[in-house]
Amino acid sequence: MPRALLNPHMRLGFTAVFALLVMGLRPAAGLPRCPPQDELLAKAEIVVEARVKSLSIGESGLLLTENFPSRMVRADLEIKRVIKGKFLGKEATVYGILYPPGPFMELTAMALSYGLDDRDTFEWELSRHEIGDDMALFSMNACNYHKFPDWAVAPR
Repeated sequence: MPRALLNPHMRLGFTAVFALLVMGLRPAAGLPRCPPQDELLAKAEIVVEARVKSLSIGESGLLLTENFPSRMVRADLEIKRVIKGKFLGKEATVYGILYPPGPFMELTAMALSYGLDDRDTFEWELSRHEIGDDMALFSMNACNYHKFPDWAVAPR
């Protein structure tokens, strides 16, 4: 077995990503639909105005069961300003799985428009999920508050 997989920090990282994958399955597992966006905004702890610097889909690198999806979505956000709560960073990375992907079409449109005047920003809740004592991830699969420009919203 490779030495990197024996490293306790790597194992913790794998456990964190696996937990994120499991948490992301909740909406697909038959739970009720997400509340309206105004209710999500009221409950949100951290909401930022952001830009999508990069958006990618790739293998997670986790050793999973045969029928479990191993691909993840990763969005690297550039924080323009904090709308609600406290967030000191200027960047954040949000992870999600493909089932369900959250507002993936809208994030794709925003990634393609990066750098186009002031039309490339949107509002996003940084939904923090604690994993272990000293590790947390931002998830895009939970019922997160988001507000995209009208031109970027996919028809439903």
